Amino acid sequence: MKNRFNFNQNLTGNKISACPISYEQVDKHLIKAYSSIVLIALLTCLFFDFHTLFYFITLDFAIRVFAGIKYSPLCNLLTRFFKVTALQPVLVNAGSKKIAAKVGLIFSIIISLSYFMGWIITAKIFILMFIIAIALDLFFDYCLACKMESFYLSYFKKKK
Repeated sequence: MKNRFNFNQNLTGNKISACPISYEQVDKHLIKAYSSIVLIALLTCLFFDFHTLFYFITLDFAIRVFAGIKYSPLCNLLTRFFKVTALQPVLVNAGSKKIAAKVGLIFSIIISLSYFMGWIITAKIFILMFIIAIALDLFFDYCLACKMESFYLSYFKKKK
């Protein structure tokens, strides 16, 4: 009998949803545009060592996670831009986007602290991991944060 690793099944054999369900919805275009800007900021930090820009991204992620997406300066700017264009909003479930924002905040804090402490190689390693996660979401609609949460729920959280 082969022991296979399955993200969507816990130890008792019960299926676990890969993405959390939320009653809130967000515009998919807004999230994709936000992710694109973060990806550009990551690439700028990786190749040009312009890490001051990333401190702003970290602050924006913190505002987005703790206060909400409507208070994020970058999301407000993008929302105003989309109101000017004729692009119609495509609403998607906000649950997976909230998990991804929390993981993004963790990555942003680690990268910012690494830059602040002078640990450039550590910062660049985390930048590369963050780039992979964002690229998977942007280009393939694959939420790595959802898979990480599913893995956590399946193997580390005890079911009562």
